[in-house]
Amino acid sequence: MAIIEAVLWDMDGVLLDSERLVRDIFVELMVADGVMTNPEEVYLQSIGLNQASILELYQRTMGSAERASYYFDKVGEVYKSRLASDLLLKPGVDEALQAVAEAGLPQMIVTSTRTETANLKLSHFDIRSYFCDIVGGDQVNKGKPNPEPYLLACQKLAIEPSRALVIEDSPNGVVAALAAGTAVIHVPDLIETDPQWQDQIYDALDSLESFPEWFEQQRGGDWV
Repeated sequence: MAIIEAVLWDMDGVLLDSERLVRDIFVELMVADGVMTNPEEVYLQSIGLNQASILELYQRTMGSAERASYYFDKVGEVYKSRLASDLLLKPGVDEALQAVAEAGLPQMIVTSTRTETANLKLSHFDIRSYFCDIVGGDQVNKGKPNPEPYLLACQKLAIEPSRALVIEDSPNGVVAALAAGTAVIHVPDLIETDPQWQDQIYDALDSLESFPEWFEQQRGGDWV
């Protein structure tokens, strides 16, 4: 493996325990209004997608662009009303970010969330200072699973993609990072590690709580 020069973090589902909260809100709304019979399945397909791609998915499953836009906004409204009380960091986040910081490697967020919203979320938990920059879903023409977000991050850092370590939780994010040519660590959130990825990803961890020890072991090798 090439020497690693930066660590790129997905945000929702990796650092923030937000996917469960949004899933629950989405399912509650879909069931209450009788919109669809398989809301959890549809939500899982949306994980890692940016706004434009989520609206396309909603339109296909809900039958109209107007309905898709209405429920996208409605989920967002309920989510914002519950952020302060219900949104939490994933276990092990502070220790994982500190481990990379102590190694002297730059860290960047690569998320499908809009940049302004990502800044607010990270600042709320007082972890924004760990990251030199953010690539948000509003900065790219094609979001995950397209590799553009990760390629843009590497361009901003002036590094080759093969020298970036990516931490992802969603299939869309893993596919994007692999297509960009980065080394990928999968940390499952709502979706378990796909056995088909075994020969493609660099490793899989059960939780970020395992990351500092794992990271230190890798540093003992020849890649940092």
